[in-house]
Amino acid sequence: MIAYHHTLTVIDNDSPAQFALQKALQLAKKTKSKVTALKIEHPYENLLARLGLIPNNALDPMLFVKKLLAKYQRQGVEIEIKNIEKTKDHIALIKEAKAADYDLIVINNRHRNAILNEFIQSCEAHLLRDCELPIMIVGNKSWQKKGHILTALETSDSDLEHSKLNQCLLDDSQQLATLLDNDIHLVNCYQAENWSMSVERKKNLITDEEQKMQHWSRLLSSAKDYHLTDDHLHLEQGLPDHVIPSVANQCDANLLVIGAGEHHGLISDLKGHTSSAITDEIKCDILAIKPQIH
Repeated sequence: MIAYHHTLTVIDNDSPAQFALQKALQLAKKTKSKVTALKIEHPYENLLARLGLIPNNALDPMLFVKKLLAKYQRQGVEIEIKNIEKTKDHIALIKEAKAADYDLIVINNRHRNAILNEFIQSCEAHLLRDCELPIMIVGNKSWQKKGHILTALETSDSDLEHSKLNQCLLDDSQQLATLLDNDIHLVNCYQAENWSMSVERKKNLITDEEQKMQHWSRLLSSAKDYHLTDDHLHLEQGLPDHVIPSVANQCDANLLVIGAGEHHGLISDLKGHTSSAITDEIKCDILAIKPQIH
């Protein structure tokens, strides 16, 4: 499980909302951990100001940041601010993550246009691909008490390492559910074996209903130690980038917990289309867990 001793996050230079910083501080308060926040100077970010296109009395996001930090410091949260000169967010975060002992990175979900993601990778995509730490991608939705955490499992593969990752996802979900006073829902999606276009049907090919029952049995097995009722288990036929956002929205989930960086499986390797679709379409926050940390 995530230790929650030291969280790394960023200060949003463009917005006073500071969703990533706020949620990192909320978690730190609950877990009595330290937060390090990077204030990154982006290349050309002061161009508009230098050209006189931003008035001198424009709202300074740091005014809100200072009040927010002071509030949590009074409540006992240890906070460190690091100023980083002219670089991209993902480069600064990856470099800093390697320089100290962090447990988690919390970043903003930018909800970028899908076409743009095809040509320029987002900060989220870079971190999911290149960073070994768990990544929490957050938006403007507040965490509700008595809410729901949705955990996406892959049950079609019986590989031992994959089963271990599923177990870790469940353990991390249980830990967060306790911290946030939430309950847990599980979601699994599968693809039916379509033989309608085959010249010759394969021998021993199971029916769609038999496939569904197999996946349902595995989902029940995953949930048994967590005492989840059937209405907290969601099994859908379809692609993960369609099924997962749909179920998350139906549940009105606070948070989606999902595995990232695997090399196989339907919800594997959050690097390309699936990760872009989920991060751009989903309304709740996302916690992506890497198998190598376990």
